[in-house]
Amino acid sequence: MVRRAASLRVVFGIVTLDLIGFGILIPQLGVYGVKFGASPFTVGLLISVYSLMQLVAAPVLGRLSDRYGRRPVLLLSQVGSLVGYLLFAFAQSLPLLFLARVIDGVSGGNIATAQAVVADITPPQERARGMGVIGAAFGLGFVLGPALGGFLGAWGGNLAIGLFAAGLVALNLTCTFFFLPESKHPGSTGGHARTLKGATLAMHLPVVGRCLVLMLVFTTAFAQMEGTFSVYILTKFLSSGPVPLREGGLFLQAALPDAEMLREASLRAGWLFATVGVLSALVQGGLVRRLTGGAEGRAGREAPLATVGFGLTAAGLALMPVAPDYAWLFPVMGLLAVGSALVNPCLTALVSLHAPPERLGAVLGAYQAFGSLGRIVGPALGGWLFTRLGPGAPYGTAAIMVGLAALLALSLVAQARMAGTGAEQRS
Repeated sequence: MVRRAASLRVVFGIVTLDLIGFGILIPQLGVYGVKFGASPFTVGLLISVYSLMQLVAAPVLGRLSDRYGRRPVLLLSQVGSLVGYLLFAFAQSLPLLFLARVIDGVSGGNIATAQAVVADITPPQERARGMGVIGAAFGLGFVLGPALGGFLGAWGGNLAIGLFAAGLVALNLTCTFFFLPESKHPGSTGGHARTLKGATLAMHLPVVGRCLVLMLVFTTAFAQMEGTFSVYILTKFLSSGPVPLREGGLFLQAALPDAEMLREASLRAGWLFATVGVLSALVQGGLVRRLTGGAEGRAGREAPLATVGFGLTAAGLALMPVAPDYAWLFPVMGLLAVGSALVNPCLTALVSLHAPPERLGAVLGAYQAFGSLGRIVGPALGGWLFTRLGPGAPYGTAAIMVGLAALLALSLVAQARMAGTGAEQRS
């Protein structure tokens, strides 16, 4: 028991540092893509390529960990992340930025291996609690990472961001090497497999199928905002007139903002994402737990809260293009923070509650795959809309998508309640 708890703490630290390193780059890739001549569409591709490579690499690393052990695969992937971040730190061209993201995306597939470690060391009745460690690490990483990235970028540019992230990976390597024993034993499996077949089967489950669709739509819409946000700040709020970032074609742009504008974009994005992180942590850590604590059966209050979250997110996305100045972005981003903080845990809870116990790992793997697909499609779609139709197009499109998702979530309320009632009657 003591060894299991110690290993879980090490896994929590590993995934948290991984996600902080990933989150640091989210609001900054736009700044440094533009610095090297990327169009908003190419900036979106810079963000999408990471998630694409992670989705492709995760099952491969999972199979390798089944064959050779969890610890060697984690160590190898962390070396890859170290190389990727160092390359980002010293990159002076757009191709090198893409190469850095490809290397780090492949290495970032080790989240599946970390899940496998948790599956190895926790008995079935404690598996959900153990996987909660991974979820908590995700939350902490996405709270701290983007804010840190903004402030590091304003202070030292991509050199400071890359070296700081590389330092986190070096710390991870040390912890894994010295404190994480091999957890694989004969007969252990690879955790949450992300397979097309598993996703197709999960789509036919009551409640779960709609949650998967909602996850895909929400993540795609939210990633449109994340993928274009720093370019949006550059375009609208950091010059006396619009910065012509849409000149030069679909992939490259002709106008290169000066160094002072880039530093200011990093800093302003950092403040906004810090606000989002703090609000999200407060809502998820306190408000959601209290609001879902009622005794209303399996359906509980998750579906109604998710519906409210979709509505708040749609409102925030719709208001973003009409914000008259930078200060107005704080309440707008507050709506997005609260909305996403309601949607994400409530959808995850609904999936875990309504998935068959014997298929929980596969269903959660499918749920993650839909989220990964949204993080691939969203930034590229947002960048294309920004380049072709203008700065407000990604946010208006995302608002429509999330608004339609809110209508689907309304139907989910009744479906979840009926499924919960049926489960109670059978028990």
